[in-house]
Amino acid sequence: MRPAGVETPSGRRLAEGIAFALVAVSLWGGWFVITRRTVGAGGVLGPADLVALRFGIGGLLLLPVLALRLRGLGRAALLDGAVLFFAQGAPFALLISVALRYAPAGHGAALTPGTMPLFAALLGALVLGDRPGRLALAGLGLIASGALTLAGGFRDADELFGYALFLTAAFLWAAGTVRMRRSRLTALEATALICVASLVTYIPVYLAAGLSRLTEAPAGEVAIQALYQGVLVSVVALVAFNRSLTLIGRRTPAFTALVPVIATILAIPVLGEIPDPLHVGAILAIGAGVLLTTRG
Repeated sequence: MRPAGVETPSGRRLAEGIAFALVAVSLWGGWFVITRRTVGAGGVLGPADLVALRFGIGGLLLLPVLALRLRGLGRAALLDGAVLFFAQGAPFALLISVALRYAPAGHGAALTPGTMPLFAALLGALVLGDRPGRLALAGLGLIASGALTLAGGFRDADELFGYALFLTAAFLWAAGTVRMRRSRLTALEATALICVASLVTYIPVYLAAGLSRLTEAPAGEVAIQALYQGVLVSVVALVAFNRSLTLIGRRTPAFTALVPVIATILAIPVLGEIPDPLHVGAILAIGAGVLLTTRG
C-alpha cells in the first residue's frame, strides 16, 4: 500500500512522463558539454553571450504564443510565471554562469542537477505533502552520494563560493518544479512566460553593458549555439520538462540527476575526457538512484 500523498500515474502516463523527462535531461546534459567546449580555453563567446542566445531566441520564438494566450491567463497564472522566471529563466542561468567562474564546469554539472531532486523532495514534502516511499528515499540517497562524488572536494574559498552558487541554483530550480506542479499553466505557457520574461529583462542589460562578443565569433559557432541554446535548451527542453511534471509529478525532478551522467558520457567523444573508475561508480549510483526514485 502506498503512503498518502504519493502520486500513482498509470502505465501509459508514467511512460510518457519518463520519455519527456529523458528528452529534457539529454538536452541539458549536452548543454554542459557544448557550453564547456565554447567558453573554454580559446573560445570567443562568453557565458553572457550564451544566456543571450538561450533566451533571446527562445523568447522571440515564444512571443507569439504568449501574445495569443496572455488574455486567458489570470493573475495567479502570471504570478506562477514570475516565480518560474526566477527559478528556470535568466536569473537561474546567470547564477550558473557566475558559478562557473569559480568552480569547474564538471563539478557544476554534477552538483546542481544532482542536488535538484533532493531539494525538490524536501520542498514537495513541506509544500505539497509528498511522502516518498522507501525505494524513493533510497534512490535519493544514491543520487546524493553519486553527485557529491562527481563534484569532488573543493580546493579553496573561491571554489567553495562557486559550490554555494550551484546549490542556490539547484534550490531555485526545485522551487520552480513545486510551483509548476501547483500551477494550472500548460508546459508551453510556462515556457513562454519564462523565455519572454527573460528576453525583456536580460537582453536590454546585456546590450547596454556591452557584453556581446557575437560579432567576434565564427558564424558557424554562433549558428550552432543559437540552435542549441536558443531552441533546444530554452524551448524544447523546458517544454518537455514541464510536461513531464504535469504527467508524473514528483518523479520528474529525479531525472535531473542524469544530467551529469549524460554530460560525462558525451564528454568522452566531444571533449576527450575519460572518466576514472570512481566517476564511473558515481554514474552507476546516480542511474540506480533515479530508477529507484521513479519506482518509489
